[in-house]
Amino acid sequence: MTLLDLWGNPPIEKHGEYVVFHDESIPNKRWLLIGLSFVEESRLQNVYRVLQNIRQSENYFGEIHFSSLPKSFEGKYGAKARVARSWMQAFERGLAEIVHFSCLAVDRHSPAYDHRRFTHDFHAYNRFTAMALKAGIAWHLGPKEFDQLSIEFVSDAKDRATRPDKGMIDNFEEYLPYRAQLDSYLSQMQGRRFPIITMSLQLCDSATNDLLQFTDLLLGACQMALVAASSRPVKRRLGEFVVRWCEDLRRNPWEQRLGLHRRFSFWGFPDNEGRPYNQMPLELNLDNGQLPLF
Repeated sequence: MTLLDLWGNPPIEKHGEYVVFHDESIPNKRWLLIGLSFVEESRLQNVYRVLQNIRQSENYFGEIHFSSLPKSFEGKYGAKARVARSWMQAFERGLAEIVHFSCLAVDRHSPAYDHRRFTHDFHAYNRFTAMALKAGIAWHLGPKEFDQLSIEFVSDAKDRATRPDKGMIDNFEEYLPYRAQLDSYLSQMQGRRFPIITMSLQLCDSATNDLLQFTDLLLGACQMALVAASSRPVKRRLGEFVVRWCEDLRRNPWEQRLGLHRRFSFWGFPDNEGRPYNQMPLELNLDNGQLPLF
């Protein structure tokens, strides 16, 4: 039965349309990282323009991959790194208002991680991608109180096709929309406010899409902050952005300076009791406790 408002009219439903860009990373045997960028469809072109304007300022139009960034920001060959740095600065200075980014770090060494549930690696990748999507919708879009949410989910076709375990692509395109809709239904059955989800999924070559590259960059910076596995100054500087963002979000809300609450999220799963957590064990430290100068 449909509930009516005070005037006997059915309530007006709020419908959102978002594009979600997806990437994943496996830095070592312990961690699996999943990154998602949420962009309202009506603002998509604004984001592309910002990213393209930064490219034009450096006259660099090649693919941005965190793993292939050069050692230095200087000189002709540092243009790729300078674009990446400016993209990170743009996110910090306001782009996060329209691009919300969430990174889930799955700790496969946690005593609460049940390896028996995942007979193949792709089962874990798919399940935790669905978990990251559900949590991202609740955290980043929850305040908008959508009744219905249409999602176009975009993942890197090239990245998925080159995975060592080719089996992980067997049912990704079928599983994820099904699981997103199931999670929506289960949340509503449990009395939680969660939108009805309709979802399509496409695999796209990241070389043709700046927002897939931007998602890769943000994810790579999160990975750098988490494990600090590279000594390259460029990668460490970009990782310091994430360290600074996490430190700011740990302050009381009225003391936060960067305005990234519900716009940037870096969280882990599972803790020792099998629950999600926000206090990430970051290995990367800011130099001398000061903000890096660019």
